[in-house]
Amino acid sequence: MNVSLYTSVTGMLAHQRRIDVIANNIANVNTTGYRKSRMQFQELFAETIQGARGPDGDVTGGTNPLQVGRGVSIGAIDTIFTQAPVVTTGAKTDLAIEREGFFVLRDDTGLSYTRAGAFSLNPDGALIEPATGQFVQGYIADEDGVIDYNQPVQDIVLPVGGQVLVRETSQINLTGNLNAASLEGQTVVRNVQIYDGMGSTRTLTLTFEKTAVKNEWEWQVTTDDPDIDTVNVVGDNTITFTDRGTIDTGEIGTVQINFDPAAPAAPVDPLQFTINMNDVGQLASESDVAIFSQDGYPPGRLDSYEFGGDGLIVGIFTNGLTMVLGQVALAKFSNNGGLAREGNTQFRETPASGLAQIGAPNTGGRGSISSGVLEGANVDIGTEFSDLIISQRGFQANARGFTVSDNVLQEAVNLIR
Repeated sequence: MNVSLYTSVTGMLAHQRRIDVIANNIANVNTTGYRKSRMQFQELFAETIQGARGPDGDVTGGTNPLQVGRGVSIGAIDTIFTQAPVVTTGAKTDLAIEREGFFVLRDDTGLSYTRAGAFSLNPDGALIEPATGQFVQGYIADEDGVIDYNQPVQDIVLPVGGQVLVRETSQINLTGNLNAASLEGQTVVRNVQIYDGMGSTRTLTLTFEKTAVKNEWEWQVTTDDPDIDTVNVVGDNTITFTDRGTIDTGEIGTVQINFDPAAPAAPVDPLQFTINMNDVGQLASESDVAIFSQDGYPPGRLDSYEFGGDGLIVGIFTNGLTMVLGQVALAKFSNNGGLAREGNTQFRETPASGLAQIGAPNTGGRGSISSGVLEGANVDIGTEFSDLIISQRGFQANARGFTVSDNVLQEAVNLIR
C-alpha cells in the first residue's frame, strides 16, 4: 500500500520541477538573449509481478508480462535554441545574431558564449559586456585594414580619437579634352595636389605639349617643392589619340618622386603613383583636361565606427577615409543542447557540446550580425501558461493519489481496532 504513496511522491516532485522550469522561463521573458528550457518526463521503472510467457503448443497461447510502474522521473531538461525576435535600440554597440552562433566573451576564467549582445566601450576603447566586464572577442586588422584569420581571437579594442591614418597617393585620374587644333609646341598646364607617406600635401605641375607627330602629345611632371629632389617619368611619356579623338591604346603613366633626404618633413622612401589618362580625349574644342580624382588623404583621426552584417568594424576618420579595424567573432557548436548554463545569459563549453568552432560571421554555418538591435528571449507566454496549468493539474492529481493512498492505508490500520 505504501508503494503507491512513493509513486505519487515521484509525480509531485517531477511536476514541481517542471513548474520550476516554466517559472524560470516566465521570469526571463524580457531577458536579452535568453533561451527557454523544456522538461521531459520519463517512467522511473516498472516492477514485474509476472514475466511474459511464450506459446506452449496447444496448451496455451502465451501470456503478457504483469508489471506495475513505480513512478516518474526527469528525463531531460533541454535548452531550446530557436531564433527570438529583435528589438531596435539605435545603440551601435548593441548587436544581435541572425541564425546560428554565439558571441565569444573572455575573462580570467576562460571563454564563455552568449546570444545577448548588449555591449559597450570601456574608457580604453575595449568592447565589453558591461554587466560582467568580460571582453568581447574578435579579430584585429593590421595597419592596412587586412584581417589575418589564422590569428587567434583577441579582445576588440577600438582606438577612437587616438589612431591617426594617412594614405599616400597611388593613382591620379584625369578627364577632359586636349584641343585637336593645337599646334606643335603649344602646352596645357595643370596643377596637381598629392599626399606623401607623411600626409603632407605636395603640389606638382603636369604639362602636356603638342609634338610634331599627328595626334601625339608629350607630358611631363615637375615641381618647385624644396623637399623634392627629382621627379621622374617611368617609361613612355607620350600620349596618342585616334583620328576620332579617343585614346589609341590604354594610357597609364607612372611617376616616381625622390625626396631630399636632408628635408626634415619629407619621407625617406620614394613616392610612386600612376596617372590614368583613359578618360582624356582629343577633339576640336578648348582644352579643359582636369584632375578628376586622386586616392591620397591627409592625416585624420578615428572619429567613429560602424558594424557591418559580417561583423566587420569599419573606422571612419576625420579626413574622410574609411578602413576596417577588426571583426566580431562568432562561435558555433556541434550540439548546442550540450552547453551548460552559467548565469548572466551565458553558456560554457562541455564534452557534450563539442569544441567551440570560432570564426567570422557568415562563414562555416555561422549567422550574420546586425547592429543597433538586440535579440530578446524566445519565450512564448501563451505556451508557458498552458504548460503551467497542465503541470499544476498533474501535481494536483498526484497529490490526490497520495491522499487516497494515505486514506486506504489508514483504513487498513483501522482493521485491527
